[in-house]
Amino acid sequence: MKTQNDMALKEWAIVLKALEEGKQTLLFKKGGISESEGEFKPEYSEFFLFPTFEHENLESIKADWRPKFLQLQKETRDVKRIIFKIYGVTQWATRVIDWDLCKRIIPMTIFSEKEVEKRFYYGEWQGIYLMLVRVYALPLPMDLPMKSAYEGCKSWVPLGTSLFTAGSLPVLPDSVWRMTEEKLNKFIKPI
Repeated sequence: MKTQNDMALKEWAIVLKALEEGKQTLLFKKGGISESEGEFKPEYSEFFLFPTFEHENLESIKADWRPKFLQLQKETRDVKRIIFKIYGVTQWATRVIDWDLCKRIIPMTIFSEKEVEKRFYYGEWQGIYLMLVRVYALPLPMDLPMKSAYEGCKSWVPLGTSLFTAGSLPVLPDSVWRMTEEKLNKFIKPI
């Protein structure tokens, strides 16, 4: 793991909560309006996880995560600052174009089947990028002022300044991580 980094990956705040709690290890990425050609590309292997509330909605997540979603919505957040709590290291990323395979992975995410299907069929190509990410809890939350360069429907955000990862600890213990990784590797062949 890098000792410092200046790259962040945007993801729904509720997904980051699941990553932070070790309840999810996969990211389901497709792309946004501001992406090159509208498609996500797994360009960076390490990154801070940037919480966003854009496009989040209750129906897009499974019922058992809805109370946490509502709690996150109620929490006071400073729209002028971005708070980073976790850091991700990609173990692998792959483009999945088989809907049946995607359906088998839905139990491993907090997204509803409807949301995964919507992402799968969104845009000009059918499929989704899956990223297996080992998540590390930062020793203390770090924050940066919100900048206009961070805004918009895009996945990768150059922060313009390096943040440190020293003292970060894996969310999942090594033994649990190995089992999780083995289970996912049975389903998916990374590219």
